[in-house]
Amino acid sequence: MSVSLETLRMTSTVSTPAVPGAARRSRMDADTGQLAIACVLIVLSGLVPDWVGNDYWTHSFQLVNLFIAVAAFQNLLMHDAGQTSFGQGAIFGVAAYGAAVVASLYGQPYWVAACCGVAAAVVAGFLYALPSLRVQGYYLGFVTMSAATVFPEMLVAANRYTNGINGLSLSFSSWHERTVLGVSPMTLAVCGVACAALAAHVLLRRTALGRLLRVAASSPEAAQSLGVSPGLMRCFAFTLVAFGTGIVGTLYAPIVGFVSPAAFNLDTSILFFLAVIVGGRGHILGTVVGVWVLYLLPNILLAELFQYRLLAYGAAALVVMLLLPDGIVGTFERWRQRRREAQPPLNVNLECLLEGGTAKARVGESASGDAIDVRSATKRYGSVAALDGVDLRVRRHQIHGLVGANGSGKTTLLNMLSGFSRLDSGSVRMAGREVSSLPAHRIARLGLGRTFQKPRIFPAMTLWENVEIGVDASRVVRSARGMGGQGGQGGQAHPAELIAALALAMAGGHVDLVPHGQRRLVELMRVVLMGADIILLDEPAAGLSPSEREQFKQLLRRLRDDLGKTVVLVEHDLELVWDIADTITVLEAGKVVAHGSAGDIAENPFVRKLFIEPAHA
Repeated sequence: MSVSLETLRMTSTVSTPAVPGAARRSRMDADTGQLAIACVLIVLSGLVPDWVGNDYWTHSFQLVNLFIAVAAFQNLLMHDAGQTSFGQGAIFGVAAYGAAVVASLYGQPYWVAACCGVAAAVVAGFLYALPSLRVQGYYLGFVTMSAATVFPEMLVAANRYTNGINGLSLSFSSWHERTVLGVSPMTLAVCGVACAALAAHVLLRRTALGRLLRVAASSPEAAQSLGVSPGLMRCFAFTLVAFGTGIVGTLYAPIVGFVSPAAFNLDTSILFFLAVIVGGRGHILGTVVGVWVLYLLPNILLAELFQYRLLAYGAAALVVMLLLPDGIVGTFERWRQRRREAQPPLNVNLECLLEGGTAKARVGESASGDAIDVRSATKRYGSVAALDGVDLRVRRHQIHGLVGANGSGKTTLLNMLSGFSRLDSGSVRMAGREVSSLPAHRIARLGLGRTFQKPRIFPAMTLWENVEIGVDASRVVRSARGMGGQGGQGGQAHPAELIAALALAMAGGHVDLVPHGQRRLVELMRVVLMGADIILLDEPAAGLSPSEREQFKQLLRRLRDDLGKTVVLVEHDLELVWDIADTITVLEAGKVVAHGSAGDIAENPFVRKLFIEPAHA
């Protein structure tokens, strides 16, 4: 399939609401297929034992399906939010104990007790989120593991409320009585919760919030450049997962009729973690397979070996990670995709965004003035001055080139402009506002977008989803700038017809099919859709073919002329910079050594010497 966005034209015949939905339905949706299979397995495993009247298997599969629901939220936290947590069992236990304590000690109706249990789980989840603001990866895993290890001891210590190691007993006999359909309310509740947990995961992925959550997990820098706070996304993820896990946890006491500290030790957290790994991270069906392999087989089919369950967990996880590093479902899915008919590379072109896409943004009265004003910017790393008293003025609606040898401070200057690096001294003003002390995501919300030397493209997303997050981010940017649903200069919304046509053109496209050089165009397309007034480009022409470079130059000119964008371009292709830049600044050893038009810079003796000498070739 060959897709060229250059051929698209916006016409009144495009059906705005229907096309994006049709585009989504046109691609093979693995999540939907896996969700359907998982729900069928959950329902059958829950209902069949009830129908045949086998109480042992009914109870066993109620627990299995309950654990599947918890593992589904663990999967969301690990894969979509990118958070390594070994504490899911403790959150599960907080909800179970919270509901049990309120119901047994205070005699409240169980729906009231369940609400209290969920609230307690949410509080615990928020507390779990706080360390994620400081540490990541397995450091965060160790913190959450410590909490999961301490939790049973806390239950024992709170003997007055929890009855210590003896636990609390509750009676829910009416919940287990089979109705005229031969199924108990408890079975229906557990099956419903398990299916709902998996469905919630799929639905979240299809929302703007879910996409931005995955971006923050995959690349915090890319998220910040889109105006999204990674820390806020982590807190949201932990709190959301705790809320879902809390709902699931309140069903534990009605199933078992008893809660004790031993039921929520570290083993339980490890089970949920490894279930995701064994089944396949990010795969909806993976949680079902993982729980069946790690819990159903060792604890039910091999009940006489129950004391060796940790050994079984470890052995199963080791075998799967060695032989099937993507997990059981992940390996199958990868094999299935390889069997698809090979497709030619996709051709990505930004022309569609510029072909009458938005109202002309250049307004006479605002065409003058400074978009960026940097004064005496200094940044040192030890004794090395990456920036040494840099002054830089970037005029509105111009292409401003930054050139210099490797190590001259170009990328450091971009990082400082976009908030990824803090100045030691000096100031940065953007559209007249001081921004040198603002974090990157706050600066992005003011209308600054950027690309990176290595394109921030997300293989787990489709081609359209990689672009669509720019549309998602535009809502964040416009809200922060107080635009609401109204258009504004440089931040106006792109027509719905344009978004619909882009979605249709890219439907079914996979990032793996996009050539390396054109991945940069995907990243630039995302920034344009974000609605940024100022665009920082870090070596965007690297990897482009000669024809693509010519096209790229035309695109930059049209970004300036048709959309009124201000472009700051860092590029080693001096011919490209000389050809399109209105103003050029030359950096050497962290200092500005020349500034002016392309003609002025070309005649500067120092600059000629700088770029002709072999040391700077």
